[in-house]
Amino acid sequence: MNDKVVLLDLENNLPTAKMLRDIVEHYSSLYLFNLTGQFNYALEDLTELSAWISSGQIVILDTPRAKKKEFEYAVVVGQLMALLAPGTHIEVVSAIDDISVLMHLLDGSELSASLIQVQTENVKKSKNKQRIPDIQTIKTKPYLQQVKKYCDALAKMAGRPSTVDKLINSIANILQLVPEKAQHLLGLLINLKIVKREAEQVSYRKKVLKEWAEIDVENSKNASKKVHEIDDILSKIHQESEHILADLDTDSSIENIQNHLYKNFSNIDPVQMEVIQKLNDLKSEKPKDIYQLRDLLEKMFPKTDIRLLLKELIEKGYIYWNGHDVVYSHEMMLN
Repeated sequence: MNDKVVLLDLENNLPTAKMLRDIVEHYSSLYLFNLTGQFNYALEDLTELSAWISSGQIVILDTPRAKKKEFEYAVVVGQLMALLAPGTHIEVVSAIDDISVLMHLLDGSELSASLIQVQTENVKKSKNKQRIPDIQTIKTKPYLQQVKKYCDALAKMAGRPSTVDKLINSIANILQLVPEKAQHLLGLLINLKIVKREAEQVSYRKKVLKEWAEIDVENSKNASKKVHEIDDILSKIHQESEHILADLDTDSSIENIQNHLYKNFSNIDPVQMEVIQKLNDLKSEKPKDIYQLRDLLEKMFPKTDIRLLLKELIEKGYIYWNGHDVVYSHEMMLN
């Protein structure tokens, strides 16, 4: 039977101590990562978490920032390839829609994986929440203006109509509509989730009604004026930023660029330097497959932890793995 591990995406999905405890109890390893680079955890549970990390039951993966999320996920996959034994199945738990990118990379690397898509409370609330039209839309739609006017009246009512017939009569009286149009407006109130109908009885969603009543159509002109003022300020900031960037470009001499590239070279591990030199000697024959690269390094350096070495080469940017091929960076060539 193949070993199973859990890869837990912490973005918008922070775990409780009980959740981690259950996972650690049923799986051999739990890998945590968060592309935002943050991990908040209850202070009273830190001792238990620290013990899991020390024992190796929980492993926190590195997630360096990149311009494209594909590259960030590729680093995660590269670490898993280095850390997991062949045939291990990964159960990915995430609340992020873009997690499909990671699943594609895992599949491309021939790692067995399945996805458990979860929803946070905030996501559930946002999906259930009815979107209120903006002020400009209400101004251009006469039927929405009628909805707004009746919501204003409903918000001030001490005793609201409790049946369909009473509600239709109330709409007709307040908005001066014929019964047919009043019935049509009732349908709008139901579709907009302001009114809930059960057979011949009606009830009101207080939060939605309150949001409609608080829309200030009359004072929207002042708000529009403020938006234009903010746009002017942002435009000035943008122009000033362009001047600053132009000055920086003038000062960016070749010497400064070279100093930036070479400032960390003294920190390179001697083994890593030897690896880079030997790979450079291969020129166009350098392995493109991550597994071939791993096997080659094991032959070259039999006493070295190759999985850790690969992890460090990926983290330091000397090699990249895009889900299919190994890409050797320009920094490695400079060495």
